[in-house]
Amino acid sequence: MNVLALISYKVFPAQMGGQKGIAQFYEYLSQLDNVVIVASKNNQLSDIPFPKKYNNLFPQGKGLLNILKLFFVVKLIRRENIDVIIIEHSYWGWYGYLLHLLTHKPFIIHSHNIEAERFKIQHRKYWKIYVRYEKWVHQLCNHNFFKCEEDAAYAVQNWNLNPYKITLIRYGTDVQTPPTDTEKKAARNQLLQQLNLPATTCLLLFNGTLNYAPNVEVLIEITDTIIPILRKNKFNFCIFICGKMLPDAWLQKFMLYPEIRYLGFVENITAINAGVDALILPGSMATGIKTKLVEALAQNTTVITTHSGARGIPQNFAQTKLILVPDNDPVAFANRVLQYNHSTDNTPNSFYNEFYWGNIAQQAHTVLENLHGTYH
Repeated sequence: MNVLALISYKVFPAQMGGQKGIAQFYEYLSQLDNVVIVASKNNQLSDIPFPKKYNNLFPQGKGLLNILKLFFVVKLIRRENIDVIIIEHSYWGWYGYLLHLLTHKPFIIHSHNIEAERFKIQHRKYWKIYVRYEKWVHQLCNHNFFKCEEDAAYAVQNWNLNPYKITLIRYGTDVQTPPTDTEKKAARNQLLQQLNLPATTCLLLFNGTLNYAPNVEVLIEITDTIIPILRKNKFNFCIFICGKMLPDAWLQKFMLYPEIRYLGFVENITAINAGVDALILPGSMATGIKTKLVEALAQNTTVITTHSGARGIPQNFAQTKLILVPDNDPVAFANRVLQYNHSTDNTPNSFYNEFYWGNIAQQAHTVLENLHGTYH
């Protein structure tokens, strides 16, 4: 299969969860199909790790100007004998539809969340307009990839999409088996030594883009409710907070909490995930899938989160490694952390089977073949 991937914003080099979700998806899909990347100009060509790559499109925000690039993309589709077009996110779905009309090639929207809901959470003024656009463009495309059951159900109910035109393409991991006990202990000891912490300390982690509304909600609950309760119960703990774009006001606030160790952006978040006792995600604002949960579970680390926070990770796949707490109840969340008992259960094989990128890519490849057969 010859696949054209249209990427509307900076993804390469992939650092954050959403970026890795695109880069790694095509990395594994390219082992099965010929992938041609056409990305926005803010991606350096040298950072795009694919042999066939272009970075001459106008980025998100100036996307309408890509009408000027239409002849180039149509010519590329014909030259590379493209079978299927994939649009990352719905932003350029309209462009995919134009390409479909001009080339008669099927196009897929690879949705990472319900964008209008995300814009609503962020208080973007245009979110109501995007509600209509998002519905319209998903109805136009020939197939839809969603990250989780919740988003797919939303699309069926609110956009009247045919379930047969929907496939779950999850955010994945390149890990196929849990790290060994020895590897886990070594990662934990490294953190204890690096930060000079007692061996009995319960190591907790929260990471994300720290000016994003759902993550700000988490920071508020951690500092205002969870830490005071853990202190009151003389719980010996340390919370690592990792991520970019922390507002200065929060940096000042963290100084009031010696239990918090702010590590900034950590390039090798895998080592932190492997060494902590649990990833915590007390927030209840939710769209798409929380990529941080997948990364933690892949490292055999327990996740404590809310029912909304666990979107996209059915408990039957994660089993006892995923501890759920009711939404909007940070007191109950703090009490659940107090009950944490360093479970020796491993992340089950069912998780790795479902979330391994190789299996996800194979599933996508099958859809592409079927779609090509329909439109060929």
